[in-house]
Amino acid sequence: MVGMEIAREIEAFLAVAEELHFGRAAARLHLTTSRISQSIRGLERRIGAPLFERTSRTVRLTPLGQTLFEEARPAVQRLEEALRKAKRAAGREPQAVMRVFFANSLREEVTTALMQGFAEVYPQIPLVRYAYPSMQHRQWCDQQRDDVFVSWFPAEPGTLHLPRVHVGPVILREPRSVMVGTGHVLARHEVVDIEELADHDVLYPPPVTRQFADAWTPPVTPSGRRIHRVRRMTDSYMEEAVTIVVQENIAHITITRLPLIGLPPDLVLVPLTGLQPFWLAPIWSVFAQNIWIPEFAELAAQTGSRAGWLTPDAP
Repeated sequence: MVGMEIAREIEAFLAVAEELHFGRAAARLHLTTSRISQSIRGLERRIGAPLFERTSRTVRLTPLGQTLFEEARPAVQRLEEALRKAKRAAGREPQAVMRVFFANSLREEVTTALMQGFAEVYPQIPLVRYAYPSMQHRQWCDQQRDDVFVSWFPAEPGTLHLPRVHVGPVILREPRSVMVGTGHVLARHEVVDIEELADHDVLYPPPVTRQFADAWTPPVTPSGRRIHRVRRMTDSYMEEAVTIVVQENIAHITITRLPLIGLPPDLVLVPLTGLQPFWLAPIWSVFAQNIWIPEFAELAAQTGSRAGWLTPDAP
């Protein structure tokens, strides 16, 4: 009985930590808000310290709560994966179509290698690929989808407060560049440092979450200089960003190796220093039932590791 109580408390804790909202956590677990609160209080009594800072408007993890979350979440995911593998070993895995949405800013050789890596291990599983706008992470946060999205993250995904999703291991790290029109003053530079962007208008990306947008285009430089971020984008990302950059003479932070097909000739990508590389990783809904999604995520990470993609300057 005690073991079951701890399991329920941990489940409630992880839901609240991901949602940062007791009501949404309750809806996700099909429980009442009071039941969630009771489980959290029980876990806090068991530990002997608060895990959340609560006000009438916000819920935040305490430092202890953040530590527990960072250790408990992967442990639960490993347990879930062990159960999935046991089911497959018992011959009870259901036949399913594996649908993979790739960011349309991703190079063809990368998507092809990831598809082949899965197909070689599981040739019996139908695999369907789609190209999708790169900044559509909220689709997987807000919808109960049964597929996976492989896209870019401007920092370690666990720091970006993306709710109701699992994020798989990193596949690739990509250096940053500044996208500008050929008439922009930065187009004449061989390299641009993040400090120089404080002197120019910079495109602010769609706010997947505030933490996500701020990690993509920071509000200030490392030395504290303010970056003038211009809000023009909605959510289609590549096509929209290209148009705004060229027509309005605005700089945009992006990945270094964009697909060249479809990019106008009056566009320049200049290497950017002073910010960490982008991460490529798979993301999927916590409600997904397709047992092959975690397997795809793991195989994709293995493909990236073998190809040397975890080094930011890899070819």
